[in-house]
Amino acid sequence: MLFGRPRIWGRHPDELTIRIDDPVGRALIRPHGSASRIGATGSAARTVRDSAVKLGDSVVIRPAYGSDHLRIEKARAENSAWLKPWEATLPVGSTEELPDIWTYQRQVDRQQKRGTSLVMMVECDRQPLGLITVSNVQWGAMCQGVLGYWMVRKAAGVGLGALCVAGVIDLMIGELGLHRVEVNVRPENDRSLGLCRKIGLREEGYKKRYMCIAGRWADHVSFALDTESWPEGGIVQSVWKMPLTLT
Repeated sequence: MLFGRPRIWGRHPDELTIRIDDPVGRALIRPHGSASRIGATGSAARTVRDSAVKLGDSVVIRPAYGSDHLRIEKARAENSAWLKPWEATLPVGSTEELPDIWTYQRQVDRQQKRGTSLVMMVECDRQPLGLITVSNVQWGAMCQGVLGYWMVRKAAGVGLGALCVAGVIDLMIGELGLHRVEVNVRPENDRSLGLCRKIGLREEGYKKRYMCIAGRWADHVSFALDTESWPEGGIVQSVWKMPLTLT
């Protein structure tokens, strides 16, 4: 919940809120997700499970602020086994300490007020389904940011992540004035590689030992989109043939 309706990037939070009505009924996402499981023989099998978004539901992507961070952290903790292989960690031997949730909340909310990061919460029926962050925002001659994202397990495999990430990139380039947005993906992460390619991000290179993931320095594939390569009308319009709707 937002207390005091703070200005984020100099705007009212509603001006940065994306609403997608009935994405299942409009065939923007699939009604069921698929999940991998390992059978008794060790071979991969596919199971079909219900998605977190049902027919008639609306998905909202909005700035997270204040107590929202506690709800997001709860969702992350409940999906820790699902997210752990892809989460950034401190390098072995580092003397740094990760901030507790209260310190993190204060830090990131100050950054959002200054326009140096943006934390967008994906929710349906007020239940957090994921998070999309734009961090390391630089203005001036660079005018760029780095985008990362995660979705809870029950919201994966239906195309929701691609739709939401596309919406946030459209917001950053089309509304908030960034020239370039970069996304870095582990080469083993087939879902995220497919997401970046589906929404038309440009593959720019391979970064060796780019980031510490799960305690080890991990390679990443780098994708980006800039103003010059951003499709007319935005990614959502280009891929899903619908305009981006801000509340």
